[in-house]
Amino acid sequence: MIESVGSAPIATTSTESALGQLDSNAFLKLLVAQMKFQNPLAPTDATAMLEQTAQFTTVETLQAISETNQALLGFQQTTLAMGTVGKEIHAYTVHGTQITGVVDTVRFTADGPMLELESGVEIPLANVIEVSTPPADES
Repeated sequence: MIESVGSAPIATTSTESALGQLDSNAFLKLLVAQMKFQNPLAPTDATAMLEQTAQFTTVETLQAISETNQALLGFQQTTLAMGTVGKEIHAYTVHGTQITGVVDTVRFTADGPMLELESGVEIPLANVIEVSTPPADES
């Protein structure tokens, strides 16, 4: 953590808040500012500089892992939603009532896949509690 630049203290941030607020450019700017304004009679310890570089690398790695996980989650939701087409589902509507029906189509939104039942009701994929093969028509 960077504790001060020259004589002006900087608020320290936790790793969790750093992931959400500091990007790699901001971190590098802080690091360069610290080096620029350090006391020439008491330069920054090489070990501290190495620790800061390691923190920077850790933050970048965690951001990359987070982005990859989001992409994988989206792919998994897409696959699951497509697998429900033609299947009977038991789910909760957006209003909280339980409903059963056969999935006719899938619509992809920013909030995730929406399953449209043959009755025209849309159900978020997250609200599905059971998926089964629909009963065969006795014709």
